[in-house]
Amino acid sequence: MAGAIKRSDVSKDVLSRMQRAWGESPFYQAKLKGPAPDRLIHTPNDPFTPDKEVAKAIASGRLSVGDEVIDCEGEPDLIWDRTAPGGAAQAFMHEFAWLRHLEAIGHDGAVAARLFMSGWLDRYEKWSAVAWDPYFVSERLVQLCAHHRLVLQGGDAMWRSRVLTSMARQTRHLANSAHRADTGLDRLMTSLGLCIAGHCLPGCDGPAARGLEMARRELRLQLRADGGHVSRNPSRQLKLAVRIMTVAAAVEAKEGQAPGFLKHTLMRASVMASFFRCADGRLAVFNGGYEDDGRAVLAVEKSLEPDSAPTGFARHSGYHRLTAGRALIVADTGLDNGPHAFKSAGSFHFSSGRSRIIGNCGNGGHRASTWREALMRREAHSALSFEAGEGREPSFGDITHRRAEDSQGLLMEISRELLCADGGDGGWVRRLFLAPGGADLRGEERLDGLPAPIAARGVWRFHLHPDTRASLARDRKSVLLLLPNKEGWRFKSNAGAIALEKSVYSGHGRAPAAAEQIVMRVSALPPRPDGVVIARWALKRLDCA
Repeated sequence: MAGAIKRSDVSKDVLSRMQRAWGESPFYQAKLKGPAPDRLIHTPNDPFTPDKEVAKAIASGRLSVGDEVIDCEGEPDLIWDRTAPGGAAQAFMHEFAWLRHLEAIGHDGAVAARLFMSGWLDRYEKWSAVAWDPYFVSERLVQLCAHHRLVLQGGDAMWRSRVLTSMARQTRHLANSAHRADTGLDRLMTSLGLCIAGHCLPGCDGPAARGLEMARRELRLQLRADGGHVSRNPSRQLKLAVRIMTVAAAVEAKEGQAPGFLKHTLMRASVMASFFRCADGRLAVFNGGYEDDGRAVLAVEKSLEPDSAPTGFARHSGYHRLTAGRALIVADTGLDNGPHAFKSAGSFHFSSGRSRIIGNCGNGGHRASTWREALMRREAHSALSFEAGEGREPSFGDITHRRAEDSQGLLMEISRELLCADGGDGGWVRRLFLAPGGADLRGEERLDGLPAPIAARGVWRFHLHPDTRASLARDRKSVLLLLPNKEGWRFKSNAGAIALEKSVYSGHGRAPAAAEQIVMRVSALPPRPDGVVIARWALKRLDCA
């Protein structure tokens, strides 16, 4: 095994050296020559919200991305030399995501943008294995097309020519290398970025056509029939919908009309992104996604046609959406058995108006790797998990689901197979009932077929949003909840005792926030002669309790 790993590392190193030699060769550099643009045909709109505080910090030489902190105060240009290889800060800088933020602080932002752009050109204008990675080039070109006026502001004709010529060279490089981007969303976003740059820059008709054809192929491979991306990640869904919207606008600006497949795909992807929208304007947190950007969500919703609102069931993506009064439930009913999948099947989001009550812990991908690993586990989701004990915990198998709606309310049932290594396979059934007014949510959890020692380790967790204040009643049979909108709710169950324990929330995309979770254990439930475990719980608004 060690020998195989060493041979793999050697092969990668040899390939990297060959790519570098080719990239720096005069032959490849000659391939990147072409007409030098003097303007952009179209300036894409960037709907994501800038952060002035981030902009001020970057402009002064301080950068904080996830766990990485870089301080070059007084010499911001040195940030390029101090980012850790392969880290989040390096990606942030080479994707030029900072341009969006710098534009929010006006003249100071323009000065900083020219400084950082000059630093990048001095270091990487000709070639760099990292800086010229296809995905980084794609993201960088999208940002430069959208914010080129900021970069060019205050510069002379030579500066303008240098920036625009570099953009054209990078676009031609991307047309040659886009197929080398990682499979999955990276390759799809790379193709869409190539399409945007090719349609915005004069003299890049070939790359524009190549990007559009590659995007057509990748969209066909990666979008499900309901418009959902195969990752089932709401944040990726939003980014994809925004990027397709940007492509359509760029194609229309140059050619007068976007292809039919692009318009159809945009509508499907936008409807699916809107599916996850909560009343606060942001997204429900599932499968590695974040609450994300309300302004971007609004931009996607504005692109929808009046009769294209999301349905209550995304069949192919595996999500249900139930609404009643001010209440919203989004439930995950997709399989989660992949090695890199978030174990979220059966979990749900519940909110009342603009206040989030129950959800999942979020994604730690912007932190150290241990955070992501921890937040992928079942314990980080509002669903069933098993505590450590003798013997292996059961594995989770196939999932089925159904829903019913009538004047009495909304009912959803999720069933999951539980497979034990030593036999005794069983199942978990979760039923959620939402009353018509949205002030009464009731749940029933059923475990059967499992050996008693394993079933006794079962636990249901209800992770509370950090903005929700919780207090456990003295009898430990109910929890009082106070929401930011001043609503009061009570959670109670048939368990002899429930617990209020510490949790963490990473759905903001910032540093993890302290939160709490309601924990209901099988061991606290009244025993039944048939060995079946049935837990019932209710979450009611106090003025209706």
